[in-house]
Amino acid sequence: MSERKSDFSVAVLAAGQGHRLGYPKCLMRRGDEYLLLDLLEQASGINPSEIIVILGAGENIIKPMLPQWSRIIVNHQWHEGMSSSIRLALKATNQKSSGVLLMSCDQILIRTHHLERITSLLPRYDSRTACIASSYNETFGIPCFIGAKHFSQFDNLHGDQGAKSILKTLNPFLVPIEEAFYDVDTPDDLKFILQKKRALFDDNER
Repeated sequence: MSERKSDFSVAVLAAGQGHRLGYPKCLMRRGDEYLLLDLLEQASGINPSEIIVILGAGENIIKPMLPQWSRIIVNHQWHEGMSSSIRLALKATNQKSSGVLLMSCDQILIRTHHLERITSLLPRYDSRTACIASSYNETFGIPCFIGAKHFSQFDNLHGDQGAKSILKTLNPFLVPIEEAFYDVDTPDDLKFILQKKRALFDDNER
């Protein structure tokens, strides 16, 4: 990661068991490559002050593979659903951070330039009160930036709720990121999205 850091954190949610996928989402691979590692590299490209990885199911396998510059937090309540990981990510964020950019490990089409669409808007706001979300397919959600002053509003998030139920009360500024629509739930999803990833990005990233 670059020595020049921004004042915000990134938190990657990677605790899910992946019931329909058949194995924990943090263990998704393309060949021998763990896709979570690629996503962390993409996040490092926006130079956050820290990158937090929320692990849960499968953490004993993936944890040794993660880069030393990532900050690993294990969610022992991962079975409660995504809400427990979101709450933990916000509580784990460095108190000096102006906010956190939330990402999900199953949105494997997300690249650095998508994240920059969100973070490039932060100078327009007081980052601690900002709320910026991705918009796609007539809805919105993660990746999203949540200013630190909003963290407490997520304390009442429960079950398998994502961030959207709280985000919509914060009137977020929406940034079009169509690639955020594609998340992995099943083996067929993974196959399809990997094919799309190759077509969209891989030739340009060689």
